[in-house]
Amino acid sequence: MVGNPRRNEDTKAGLDEAAGEVSSRHGFPADQRSRCRPEKRRLEKGTRLHRDKRMVCMVVGLFLLTAVPGFVPSARADSSSPFELVRSGSDRGLRIIKSSLFEGGPGLQQRRDEILRIVEEYFDFDEIAKRALGRPWKDLAPEKRQEFVRLFKELLFDTYVSRIEATARPDTGIRYDRQSVEGRYAVVKTWVTNAGRPDFQIDYRLLLSGGQWKVYDVVIEGISLVGNYREQFASILTNESFDALLKRLQEKVRTRSPLQ
Repeated sequence: MVGNPRRNEDTKAGLDEAAGEVSSRHGFPADQRSRCRPEKRRLEKGTRLHRDKRMVCMVVGLFLLTAVPGFVPSARADSSSPFELVRSGSDRGLRIIKSSLFEGGPGLQQRRDEILRIVEEYFDFDEIAKRALGRPWKDLAPEKRQEFVRLFKELLFDTYVSRIEATARPDTGIRYDRQSVEGRYAVVKTWVTNAGRPDFQIDYRLLLSGGQWKVYDVVIEGISLVGNYREQFASILTNESFDALLKRLQEKVRTRSPLQ
């Protein structure tokens, strides 16, 4: 049965209009409906690249708070204020990155133990790991917590050091904005600058513990390092045990590959 031609045309027009509205909601004009799938693939690729950029920025944030060669605890950054801690540590971290990448110094991987040892002067990795793991933390035995912290710290280093080496530039700089302090908690806002590239914001969240300020989270353009890893760990623990997660982390550290 053919039906009313006029009605069929109206129905087709309505469907075309509806399809155009759906396409528009996803960022495609109606006349590009036939190209939606290729565009979608390009968008998905762009999303992956943006996610990779975010993770690179997060780890740049971590490494900007390392130190120069010869740094020892007695020469530690002034911890009297969160702002001074972040500024001193970030300046030192930037120098070690530039020394390794652009001035003929030892590579970042070669200085692995030195960097991991020094970064503990600025970061509370127990607090970072506890917040990243979430609820399962309270049920862990002390030795399991210690192993998780160790692996998590090495995972951060091993996963992204190669990306830092690929993206850092000689003209990279840091602009220090301001700090806000509320009791035992503080936030220091900074901007990483590169000539010819947009600046990106890094917020350091600090906690005062034992009379010292230490970083417990790094937020890049609104994305929390702790929150990002909490999502990954929660996804894994939905179907696997904590021991299975530890084995996965051990393998990732051994092969120096990302968690997911």
